[in-house]
Amino acid sequence: MFFLYLILWLVLSMEVNIPVLITGILISLLVYVFACMHMRHKISDDIKLIRNIFLGIKYVFTLVWETAKANVMVFRIVFSKKIKIDPCLIYFYGNLKTNSARVALANSITLTPGTIAVSLNDDFFCVHCLNREMAMEVGNSVFARQLKRIEEN
Repeated sequence: MFFLYLILWLVLSMEVNIPVLITGILISLLVYVFACMHMRHKISDDIKLIRNIFLGIKYVFTLVWETAKANVMVFRIVFSKKIKIDPCLIYFYGNLKTNSARVALANSITLTPGTIAVSLNDDFFCVHCLNREMAMEVGNSVFARQLKRIEEN
């Protein structure tokens, strides 16, 4: 939060020089200490926020990578005469605590080519997969593992 206060100070002051920066640091520090003392703000909350931001960025890169891999797999399925399309529905529990993590998992599954999240009821997912090979990976996907890690922090 301290850095957010400092950034807000610098944006509102519309100039950056040594006196403005020193004044901004002091005022931001005072506001931060006030928030910690009187508004039940904790430094551990800031550490958790920073850690989750980095985990969120990692999640986005993982989503892009897994989407690219799935695109290649679907391309191979569509243009291969040997690979059979064997669509199936799979059901699994995501073991996620928050609704936002569940929705993120369902959206990530749907964004990945070859899979569609058909239904989400509490923590019970129904996913349509283009073939059985994709179905084996969906229940314990890298998305679910990373979202569990974000929830734990």
